[in-house]
Amino acid sequence: MNTTEKEFHAAHYDLNALVKAFEEHVKAHGEPRHGQLIDLAQGIKKDAKNIATGMASVGEAKAIQAGEIAPAQGQANHKPLLTAGLSRIQMAAKSLAVNLAGASKQVRTMMKDKVPGAEHVGKAWDNVLDATSHYMTLGMKRLTGLAQGMDPEDRYAVGFASGHLQSAQDVALEQRKRGLYQTLKSPRFGEFALPDAHRLGMFAPCKAVHRGTVLNVIGLEAIMKNAKGQLLALPVTPGFQFKAGDNLVMKDRGDGFYAGKRQLMERGMER
Repeated sequence: MNTTEKEFHAAHYDLNALVKAFEEHVKAHGEPRHGQLIDLAQGIKKDAKNIATGMASVGEAKAIQAGEIAPAQGQANHKPLLTAGLSRIQMAAKSLAVNLAGASKQVRTMMKDKVPGAEHVGKAWDNVLDATSHYMTLGMKRLTGLAQGMDPEDRYAVGFASGHLQSAQDVALEQRKRGLYQTLKSPRFGEFALPDAHRLGMFAPCKAVHRGTVLNVIGLEAIMKNAKGQLLALPVTPGFQFKAGDNLVMKDRGDGFYAGKRQLMERGMER
């Protein structure tokens, strides 16, 4: 078992553990009315397992192609096993994307409704989304390694399956950002979302002048949204007096901080 394969299996193990932890938080704190978080979590574990099983089939097909093992009885070569493995990966990745989106929506509903304990469920779900993204990364890396030495037709098929893993990862990242956006606006929990929002590149670069609406003030950063829909995290001084909902022009003072002035927001004024 090479390093990439070991990392892939480790990522699968970690994802399962984090989904289980998420399930425990849901059992402890509840879920939205008519929610299906437990069912969706179980679906995610099934999807992850099917991706791993499909990957194992692709690995076995590669070993047959390399002459390391013989094809199964009644099969002339590696292609039937390869096709079955890739198909399983694709179907599981599609299902995973649907389950991630569905569970994310329900978790955001809990956060919006301020259900007691929702912050614990939300944090556990964030961990699941991050672990899923990592699992998809290593899945794509594993497929890339397996594709080496294959003929063009097989490499195309592997690339197509890898694209499904990429799509599932895109969903995980998008849902993660949606959750962070919601949390950034929270007076109670915004500070916990800020580091991850920076890590995921959710904020537009700082310029000399910005126009937008304040979403929250977290420590010494004013979190704003401009007319283009971009998020901003602008450094401000401890005496910053504005609050969520204020429409401002923010200007760089030249010392690394921004000063704000009230202004009616007009669409398209961001420069």
